[in-house]
Amino acid sequence: MSETERILVGIDGGEGGRAALRYAAAEAERSGDELWLVHLVPPATVPGVIDPYVAQAAVGTNHDIGAGLLERATKEAMTLVPADRVTSTLVRGDAADGLVQMAAAARLVVLGGQHRPALERIFTGSVVNRVAGHAPVAVAVVPDLWPSGAGADRVVVAVKDLDDAAGLVARAMSQAADRGAELVILHAWEVPTPYDGVSLSRGDLAEWETWIRQDLERTLDRARHHRAAPETLVEARIEVRRGQPARVIANASAESDLLIIGRRRHTFPVGRLGSTGRALLRESHCPIEVLPPVLDVIEIEETEETRETGQTDDMTSSQPVGMIGA
Repeated sequence: MSETERILVGIDGGEGGRAALRYAAAEAERSGDELWLVHLVPPATVPGVIDPYVAQAAVGTNHDIGAGLLERATKEAMTLVPADRVTSTLVRGDAADGLVQMAAAARLVVLGGQHRPALERIFTGSVVNRVAGHAPVAVAVVPDLWPSGAGADRVVVAVKDLDDAAGLVARAMSQAADRGAELVILHAWEVPTPYDGVSLSRGDLAEWETWIRQDLERTLDRARHHRAAPETLVEARIEVRRGQPARVIANASAESDLLIIGRRRHTFPVGRLGSTGRALLRESHCPIEVLPPVLDVIEIEETEETRETGQTDDMTSSQPVGMIGA
């Protein structure tokens, strides 16, 4: 089995990590991929102690704890998928940096998320945010209570850049097809903060939402011809909602089996995870999958006209839109 046919699962010993393992096992059951369980042992830190023997003892203790966590997770994984499709790796180093580097040898990274009080998120959300924001492959973050919301038979893809989202929607279509689920293409928008006091008539709002819906229809059509689109026809529904994007999308996740968002292409190919994305990593009620930037490359049939004009079979689009949305 090639390395890219593996699903990397970050093991942290918490309930979020166990939820991530269950989610990854379900993904592996659909895809036939191998589960690759990884735990990174933190470097030994003993405040105020420089004695090398003490430091070495701390290193050994950390290693033993990490080995125990990984062994328990491996045994649990083998009850979910065949044992010959489970491997594990114990590494010493920074968790976020290590996972980002190792992600290149997998097709998907799965991490556990936990809903914690706001003050704690400053510390607990750093690894998830860094991996989801920098990994070269898709990263799924699974709430610790999953699968409490499972069974909705709905995949939601949140679209921000209307003219640059065919690849993202095509990947979401593939996920919906694998699950036999409905696909909801969601765009949430609001008036930029400095203009909150501007009076907009109902006619203005209706015209704006009609324009957005038409643009999403074009995006959906492009996605159906994208190289990442599934062969199976997927039922897709477009929803345009006005409101603070993170709140609107988080609410939609409560009625979904999977939420899909994309990193923006400002720093292609790595992309950037914005404030809405980081908020959703904390607040999503269902597993959330963060995709690195996906080129909007679609396949078109070569015709006599395209041969004469020298056009290729690839088309891309990257036009920006002006209103705040997600």
